[in-house]
Amino acid sequence: MKIIIAGCGEVGSHLAKLLSREEQDITVVDEDTTKLAILDSNYNLLTVQGRPTSFKTLRQAGVEGCDLFIAVTPFETRNIVACAIARSLGAEKTVARVDNFEFKDPDNRNFFASIGTDDLIYPEYLAALEIITALKHNWVRHWFELHDGELILVGVKLRDGAPLIGKLLKDLGRTIHDFHVAAIKRNHETIIPRGDDKLLSNDIVYFMTTREHVDNLIPLCGKIERRIHDVIIMGGSRIARQLCQMAGDKFNFKILDP
Repeated sequence: MKIIIAGCGEVGSHLAKLLSREEQDITVVDEDTTKLAILDSNYNLLTVQGRPTSFKTLRQAGVEGCDLFIAVTPFETRNIVACAIARSLGAEKTVARVDNFEFKDPDNRNFFASIGTDDLIYPEYLAALEIITALKHNWVRHWFELHDGELILVGVKLRDGAPLIGKLLKDLGRTIHDFHVAAIKRNHETIIPRGDDKLLSNDIVYFMTTREHVDNLIPLCGKIERRIHDVIIMGGSRIARQLCQMAGDKFNFKILDP
């Protein structure tokens, strides 16, 4: 997949690093030659120096044939304009980073699509969503919902005493259970499991299951789900404000800030 990333800041650089490791065809556009040089010398990608809102620059980056154009500069208006230009030049799909949560309102989606922006990223919203998920499902390391929440993928670290420790996957297959072991992370290695693999203490095990059966994993992994009521947040940042707004009265928040 050919992906063009406009903006070489913290978000753009992180995206470029992740996607380049997946052997995608990545091009990064930015005005800062120093930042581009660091990426160019350390990762398998192309860089183009220039303004992301320049027709000439985007043509030079090859936007006419790209599958995905992502604009993540620090300025939301620049990102939206860059997406509009990219779409007009032939980009298949465009995504813009914004700083206004109102833009994420579903009622406004058609407007942004009409001017060439297919989707919007609001980092503070995503961060707040991750925090709420971690508070609600505090017994897991990772929680992903697939197919509109019909399938749940959770990553759980097995501690000493968990009933699953020492079990061979082929033995689990002979019992009645409502989950599938999709992967095992052991130290720095990711294992795609087979029947002869054994679950060990400190493994992070990724289970695939359905929503109605996900709680059955709690005792099997030796976990206890604790109901969190009181939360202290260090810093009254935009993420903190977004978190309080989204969570409503589910938690008692206290924000500490000078």
